[in-house]
Amino acid sequence: MKKKRMIALIALGAALLLLAAGLIVLNLTKPAEEEKAPPTLLPEELLGENDPGERIEKDAYLLMFPRRDRSSIKSIEIHNEYGQYTLVRYNGETFYLAELPAAPLNDEALASVVVASGYVLVRDRVVDSATEEQLAEYGLDDPKAWWVLTDNAGKEYRVNVGDRMVSGDGYYCSFEGRGAVYTLGASLDSSVLAPCEKFVTAAMTAGVTQNNYFDIEEFSIFHGTDPFVAVTQCAPEEKLNPDAIVEAKLAYPAGYRANDSFYIGVISGFVSLAGDETAAIVKSEEDYGRFGLKDAPYTVHFSLEGNDYDFFFSDVQPDGYVYGISNLLDYSLIARFEGDSMSWLRAGLFSWAADYPLQINVTTVSSLRVRTEDRDITFELKHGTDEKNNATLDVTSDVVSFDNEHVYNFRQFYKTVIGSKLKGDSSLTEEERAALAADETKAIFRITFNTTDGKTIEYGFWRATTREALLTVNGKGDFYINIDWAEKLVSDLERLIAGLDIDSYGKD
Repeated sequence: MKKKRMIALIALGAALLLLAAGLIVLNLTKPAEEEKAPPTLLPEELLGENDPGERIEKDAYLLMFPRRDRSSIKSIEIHNEYGQYTLVRYNGETFYLAELPAAPLNDEALASVVVASGYVLVRDRVVDSATEEQLAEYGLDDPKAWWVLTDNAGKEYRVNVGDRMVSGDGYYCSFEGRGAVYTLGASLDSSVLAPCEKFVTAAMTAGVTQNNYFDIEEFSIFHGTDPFVAVTQCAPEEKLNPDAIVEAKLAYPAGYRANDSFYIGVISGFVSLAGDETAAIVKSEEDYGRFGLKDAPYTVHFSLEGNDYDFFFSDVQPDGYVYGISNLLDYSLIARFEGDSMSWLRAGLFSWAADYPLQINVTTVSSLRVRTEDRDITFELKHGTDEKNNATLDVTSDVVSFDNEHVYNFRQFYKTVIGSKLKGDSSLTEEERAALAADETKAIFRITFNTTDGKTIEYGFWRATTREALLTVNGKGDFYINIDWAEKLVSDLERLIAGLDIDSYGKD
């Protein structure tokens, strides 16, 4: 058995030796391949950045013309399917658009076009001296685009862009005055073949900073031409926290404190507000229509340090973006925003109101009138200080005689009143809310505040559904509270009149 295995191994080894010998013989007898001579450099072509060379060596990179960096460029004139524009250098290495000198430019996008137009790295030279037919074959008889780079010495370099390569990763190009056809990379798509909007920063504000945005005097949103919400700063005497940086109230609809955290989140977004990119520089009224801005569904206005700011925004468009324009620029720039980043525009009114709208400091109240189905009572409030300069409160009415214990109970009742918490936007239509607020039989509890500075405001609670009580301010309602709380207000009033203890945090 072992002898047979040994014979098989010897035979296999002999076969492998014969195969190897045959391969050696074939290799020695194969005709030698003719080595292709590297092409000669054409005038102004360079190997590397500065080496004029003579021939294009293997793996050497070829430049269409001598490199021109940022500091040596005077201008870049670009013609493509989107139109014509010129980038001009000034003040060191900064550029501006000749057509929009006031437009701030995006540094990253600007760098891409400076490199692509001034550092023209050739992938391949396809033809040394093209015929008219060859130029037509590569789309260079009538170029789809071209750019002209002018350097500081006034020398011009024009590059023509023809058809896209079949592989899709580059373009056929030519240098003006030279018969060669080259291939350049697909980076042209995001540089010299891009619209001028790509280079314009989508800035929409100026002068709003982290140090002053909370000084906005009035902030308003319109839905179409109709007012939706307006926010103003609380006067010092209206503040619940005198040290708060921002404490605001709704001027429209009036009578509610603002949801300060939501409001601050919105106005802080206007610090250096800019879109993700510039969608268009408006050239005609049709441009507004293309981006949902012909009759803008949202208008935002605010005043800050004597300046008025106006912004117009679209709704979310089919592409998922929101588009906006502002009145601050010398040109009409349409900025693109991620739809989610502008969700506050579509937020309901409830998002703008504080949870507890009746937060009126008792020290600012001179009298209260309270009405229920069975009661109509007025409480007169007198404020003072004791010998230790602590605030004091005296209360009188034609129903209850108030001693110190009753004054304490009155304070508890007042806590119940200002503890009325909004639960959401009313489920009723505007017409239904107006009809409800006019129906005396639906009134659960009404309270009128007369303040020491002569102002009057009335809040009403109206039975809307089995769980909702419509809250109105001076007869107009937008929100609801739980009906159980409205009924607790009635119950606590009766306990106050009866001299019973009131738990302002209890359910009844």
